[in-house]
Amino acid sequence: MIVKTTLIVAAVFMFCLSIVQVNASGAMIVDEGEVRAEIILSDTASRSTRLAANELQTYLAKLSGAKLAIRSKPSDGASVKIYVGESPGLKELGVTADGLEYGAYRIVSGEGWLALIGDDADFTPIEPWAKSNSGRGEKLQAEWEKASGLSLGVPNGGLYKYRQRMPLSLAKQEREYLWQFDERGSYNAVCGYLRSLGVRWYLPGELGEIVPQMASIPLPKVDRTVRPDFEVRQFNVRFATVDEEVMRWSMRLGIRHSYGLMIAHGLHTMTHPEILKKQHPDWFALYGGQRDTQTGKRLNHLCYSNRELFDATVEWARAQFDIYGYESVSIMPPDAYISVCQCELCSGQQIDKMGARGKLSNHVWNFVNRVAREVGNTHPHKRIVCCAYGANTNPPSNLKQLEPNVEVVIVGGRRPRNSLPEQRVAIQALRSSWLEITDRPILVFENYPFTARKTYLPAFVARTIGDSINATKGVSRGEDIWLSFPRVHDDPNIGFNHFQVYFTARMWWGGGDADVETMLDEYCRIFYGAAGPSMKVFFEYCEVNYQAMESDKQKIDTLLEIFSAAKASVMPGSTHGRRLQLIDRYLDALRNKGKQLQQKRGLVTKLRTVREPKEPIVIDGKLNETYWRDCLSSSTGNLRELQVGSQPIFGTTVKVGWDRSGQALYFGIRCDERVGESLNITTTKNEDESIWYGDAIEIELDTDSHSYYQIVVNPAGALVDLDRAAGKDSRFRWESQAEVATHIAQDHWNVEIRIPVTDDENDPLNQVIGRKPSQSLPWHFNICRQRIRENGSEYSAFSPTGTAGFHVPMKFAHLYDGGSHTFEVDPTASDLLTEFSAANKLMRRKQYDRALTAFVALAKNGAATDYQLSLIHI
Repeated sequence: MIVKTTLIVAAVFMFCLSIVQVNASGAMIVDEGEVRAEIILSDTASRSTRLAANELQTYLAKLSGAKLAIRSKPSDGASVKIYVGESPGLKELGVTADGLEYGAYRIVSGEGWLALIGDDADFTPIEPWAKSNSGRGEKLQAEWEKASGLSLGVPNGGLYKYRQRMPLSLAKQEREYLWQFDERGSYNAVCGYLRSLGVRWYLPGELGEIVPQMASIPLPKVDRTVRPDFEVRQFNVRFATVDEEVMRWSMRLGIRHSYGLMIAHGLHTMTHPEILKKQHPDWFALYGGQRDTQTGKRLNHLCYSNRELFDATVEWARAQFDIYGYESVSIMPPDAYISVCQCELCSGQQIDKMGARGKLSNHVWNFVNRVAREVGNTHPHKRIVCCAYGANTNPPSNLKQLEPNVEVVIVGGRRPRNSLPEQRVAIQALRSSWLEITDRPILVFENYPFTARKTYLPAFVARTIGDSINATKGVSRGEDIWLSFPRVHDDPNIGFNHFQVYFTARMWWGGGDADVETMLDEYCRIFYGAAGPSMKVFFEYCEVNYQAMESDKQKIDTLLEIFSAAKASVMPGSTHGRRLQLIDRYLDALRNKGKQLQQKRGLVTKLRTVREPKEPIVIDGKLNETYWRDCLSSSTGNLRELQVGSQPIFGTTVKVGWDRSGQALYFGIRCDERVGESLNITTTKNEDESIWYGDAIEIELDTDSHSYYQIVVNPAGALVDLDRAAGKDSRFRWESQAEVATHIAQDHWNVEIRIPVTDDENDPLNQVIGRKPSQSLPWHFNICRQRIRENGSEYSAFSPTGTAGFHVPMKFAHLYDGGSHTFEVDPTASDLLTEFSAANKLMRRKQYDRALTAFVALAKNGAATDYQLSLIHI
């Protein structure tokens, strides 16, 4: 959006006095609206150079109303020549792009000329590669196998996503593509020069632009070289998947995707061809006596003690270096690797005492280090990459020094969501511990809040973003950031996402000591106009308090009052008002959260874990371990009829427990049946939605960190898991990684399930995310059962919802870990009856009397059904 304000030249250049100074000769680029300059572009200019010249022409016209001509050679008519990119004329002046790496640029002027220059090398893809989605399957796999001689996974199946067609007016041929891997040094120089004139790109599209109006633009006196602080500057934006405005916006912010930098889950890519599961079953992990070779499974884990797997990995890495010229190859386990293979060779490799984020570090990093050592013998200047992630986040204890060609990518190496000072200590310690065993700079991988997964907390944390980036300068080679990157410039969540992207991208170019405070002041003042002061208060309040808004309605109300004051200071429908509207739209979900916090959950059932299993629970569905047989009454509950809470015809018993490490939640569920009657099993396949047409158990988990997950199991052991917080198009992408087994008997069927739990939020697509619940900060959950027959169906739940459906979060029960066992009065009649009955059988008079007294109190308040009253003759 062009700012309709006339600025005198002096004021414009005071804006960025450190960047340019007015040339003493008085030469002008534009003089009172009259063109005095021309843009010089070589006949052999690369794609990004042509784009840069066009960008300069466009924005100088927006600034001044004067359109400069673009020529291949200087003419006699213009007094100032603006050279974009390398050209013969610049070489005569002694100006080249030598030494300008990774997007660095130089802005330099002389008598009657200005040069905007950097490395503009075009990327050329190496065959074989898929030209579209239809070409990435068997055809590409066959071409890769022919080129490499290996029947292992093809590493570049999605290369086509990194290109977008050049605008026809700039293309040299009909189907010319701009690649994300093109170097854009001169483009960065143009954007740097335009920023010196006051241009800003806060959002993609016209609404996000700041373009001052000026009648005259002098030729500056300048010689400045600008180098980014990080070589790798990546977001999960793909040129082929976004509109042109979003693509241009990302380029204007100076991102850089490095070709051949393979980061995540390389071993999944290598081993995903189904044929390998049949040809090499011993490559895959052994769990419960079976190799992890299930056909169609998204993630199959590996046996890192297998010598053939090691040799194949070395060959696969070398083939990528030789064929595609990659700079690095990822030797990282498939996603959600949480338990070591159980074969004899891997026995003892899982070190549980190293904790949830270190128990697999020795095993994983030893494998990576061995591969790197072997590959280094033939490719000493290439790198082997692995992410410090999940159960191998912490450094290994069995390696004093990594091989020099191992590159560590720390997932959560900055964690800007951890905006409180005390939260920063552990992150700094993690980086320091890795730097002790490697001489190579690290890389950082971050997952920012995902609006596509219904994040609602206002994590506007500019200072934490800036400070955390500054803290990694000099020790990090760069970053790969994943978030819900906008695909179109009018994306409904752009109000939140642009903030994350803008402050991150500009801090990558900070010069070592970027002042995020100055950036935030400028952003509020320029972008929001009269609302700027209030918005500065808004962002400051968010940074300090947003985490507490998960449970604190007062803080939500305070923030919304601050924002209301900001809105009241500008005209609705104005440019500034429309920008505020983008954030207003994002805050709708926070408003809903405030309403939810205002509601009272009321009397709901509780289930409490008291004892941890002394021995590992074998997931076989039989529920015959000592823990299940002796499960305490506080960790045992019964399902009741879904709508009215009465005793169902077919009873269901639930038992719960945590493992000793606090890394897994167990449920043991017994579903009573009519003797000899067939069960209604509608599928035997995982992720088959027909599961809901038959008998099934549902587990809903609303943790302290996420609301909420849904896991469905039927009598055949088929499992469907989904993230109810995600959008409808992506909720089935989440995988619980649960281990489940069922057992069918004459008069009942059982479900036994182990659900991994992590407090690491860096992998939102795998595992339940949450911290072990306590009485003061419980989880909310429900266990529901559907029994569907032709002559009628029965629905029951641990915490009845009072409706015909299972999904009523405000009716979810409490789940928490209670430490040592003490009798606790439960506010529900059904659970008090269970306590009463157990005490009666065990002759525990004191417990019997307390349960009876509590039940009578509920009965007087009408909180017990007639059937429940009849059970103890009240």
